[in-house]
Parts: sequence; structure tokens; C-alpha cells
Amino acid sequence: MSERQTRGAQGRMASPELRALRRLRVMSTGRWHAPLDARRAPTIIAVGAAADGAGKSIVACNLAASIAGLGPRVVLVDLDFRAPRQHVLLGVPPQDGKDGKDGAEDGLEAWLERKRVRRDEPARTTPVRNVRLLSGTASAAPALSVRQALVRELHDLDADVVVVDLGGENRDDLFDFFGTNAFRLVVTSREPRALEATYAFLKSAAARAERKHGGGAREVLARFSGGLVGNAIEAPEQEETFHAFSRLVREHLGIALPVIGCLTNSERIAQSIVARQPLTVRRGIDDNVRQFHHMAEAIMHDSEAPARDCELDGEPIDVPIAPLPAAIDGYARKNVRYPVDWAATLEIETGSTAVRVRDVSASGAAIETTMTLQVGDPAILRLDQLPNRPAVPVVVKNVVPKSNRVGLGFTDRRRVPPRLVAAARAAQSRPSS
Repeated sequence: MSERQTRGAQGRMASPELRALRRLRVMSTGRWHAPLDARRAPTIIAVGAAADGAGKSIVACNLAASIAGLGPRVVLVDLDFRAPRQHVLLGVPPQDGKDGKDGAEDGLEAWLERKRVRRDEPARTTPVRNVRLLSGTASAAPALSVRQALVRELHDLDADVVVVDLGGENRDDLFDFFGTNAFRLVVTSREPRALEATYAFLKSAAARAERKHGGGAREVLARFSGGLVGNAIEAPEQEETFHAFSRLVREHLGIALPVIGCLTNSERIAQSIVARQPLTVRRGIDDNVRQFHHMAEAIMHDSEAPARDCELDGEPIDVPIAPLPAAIDGYARKNVRYPVDWAATLEIETGSTAVRVRDVSASGAAIETTMTLQVGDPAILRLDQLPNRPAVPVVVKNVVPKSNRVGLGFTDRRRVPPRLVAAARAAQSRPSS
């Protein structure tokens, strides 16, 4: 879908329930725009990974840029103390510990000490519009109490959204300090060892919940506000691995960790690192850019996040990496799902509404809508962007309110569905614009 088509699709989807999101041009002079509304606590998005090399820093950087493209003022905080990378990814000079012009001479820890006295905020401007960077110099992770104080200060930053890149040394901070009014992202590849490490990481969260909440642990974990980002897939068929893993985690640990994005291996990502520009602000639209935009929109539309607190703080519980408790193939769907971004109309007995089709398989489709639907509701899905606007009879299979996602099942799979799958598959092989 071209940028023009995307903007048109978003315009058609506007409704009183879903705040219209207008994507801005995000490359500019890096000017920081003063707030126009009353001051309120920013939305916190913490990005972590269970294993090194998962790509969390790239996810954090591009997600920050994509959210900024929707209008909010974003501060990207690099809490990867051992190997901070965000200044490289954004093309910002490193913090050398000598330049006091930005108020962060000795990094985050020194800033924290000065902020207690004169309320310094050393977030630096970047070449990406509406994005500032807060980072320190490479060092060992500060003491737990210092990191906790740092995270508390994030809520006072002059920003609408704060995206935090957590390092391997302090990955447990994802559970320690981001329990309330925060969205927690876990990044992983589909390699067996990476999935096993991620499962062990999440199992430690479940153990913390049992220690802290006892018999109410499952209820608390069900309020886990966050999602899974799959990285480094080679083909759409491999995306199902992450969805299967998500279902396995929900069944065995009780953690609601839906897949909110899957990224493919791409030369453009490597090129963006060399160019010191986030992929989402470079020329051209590919599947990864669309995924980052989708993640940004899904998170910014998640109005229930403030009410879904999931406190898991306390002493870390070490869970050794071990084989998964069940074969992941047993949780995979039979039909391959192909990600798409199509505008469509959903027609039900009481009316119709514009929706966004997110993936298609031989058995059904996933859509985004703010319309209230119930499992079992019959409907007609009209594909507005495809030739002749085919109308497909469907039935609601599942509803995920927190992400406005609805799973639809095709009630007649004989004629139109194969055409939809073919169109979705063709879209995957189409060159990037």
C-alpha cells in the first residue's frame, strides 16, 4: 500500500471512538515543539529482550520515530548501560562526559543527582522531529536503587511518550519498575534457543507474581500490558512461530503477551544503521516500516493501559533456560497467515463500519475495528481495495478488545478466500515503494 493509500485508509476509519492519528513527516531540523495542552504523565514503553542480539535497540529506536510521526513528543531513553547504541542509530554524537552544554556531563547517574537540586533534563535533540534522546556513557549498570530512582524520574520528563531501551544487565527492570501505566515489549527471534531464553525470562515474571500475589497471580498476569515483537523472519510462514509461542505462554504461564509485530531480515535495516537514521524516517515503505507504524498505532490506541497494572517487583528469581514445556508446533495454526494492510468495510445487521484487515489465511482474517462485536456474530467483509470489491461472508471467532483486534472466520471457503490468499501472497512479493 502506498503512503497515499495508507492515509486514505486511515481517514475512512475515523470514528468517535477511535482518535484519528495523522502521520507527520518526521525528518526535520530536530526542533522540539512546546506542549500545547496541560501537562500529564507520559506513556512509558519499555523494550527488553531475554537474549543479546535480539534487535531490541533497533525496535526501540524505530518505534520511537514512528510514534513521533503520529504527533506525540517522544523521549527515547537508553538504559542499556553496558553498550548504549541509540546515539548511533539516531546520528547523535556520543556522550563524551566533557560537554556540559546539554546538562549531562557524566551521564544519567550524574544527571539524577543534579536533577534533585535544579530539575535538569538533559534530553538532547535529534534529527528526527519530535524525538529527543536521553542517554549516558557506557558503564556498568548502576545499583538497583539508582536505577529505580532513574525510572521514577522518567514520569517527570517533558514528553507525551517515553520509550526505554533496557540492556541485558538490567533486563529484570522490565518487571521491577514498569508495572503500572507502562507498556512492556519483549523482543525475540524465532531461533529455538532465543525462544527458550524468552520463556525462562517470562517464567521468572510468573514466579514473581506467585510470590507477590499468591493465589491472585493469574489474575494479575492477565493484566500484563505489553506484547511480543518477533524479529528476523525470512518469510510470512515463519511469523506463525511467534503466535504459537504467544499461545503457549498464555496457557502455561498465564501471561497475556500478544504478538504486536513481526520484522523480516532486510538489507534496509542494515543500511539505516550505517546511515545513522531510523528505518522509519528513510525513503521508501516496506513491510518492516508498515510493522513499526502498526505497532505505534496499536500502542497509542491502547486506552486501557493505565488500568492494567501488573506489579512484579522484588528480588529477581533466576529461572534456568530449558526446553519449552510443550512442542511449539502444537500451538500453530494450520493455515499460513499473510500480513496485509487493506481497507475494508464490515457489514452487520445493525450497520457497517470501516475496518483495517491485518492478515489473511485460507480460513479467515484478522481485522482492527472499534465496533463492539461478539463471538458468533455473522457479517459481510467487503474488501474495498481489491478488484470488484469482493464481499466475503464471515463470522466472529474471537475478540481482543485491548488491541481492537477481531478474528473472523470465512463461512464459505470455496471461491473468494483462495483469491484473497493469492492477493495477500502477491503483496508479500511486491517490491517496496
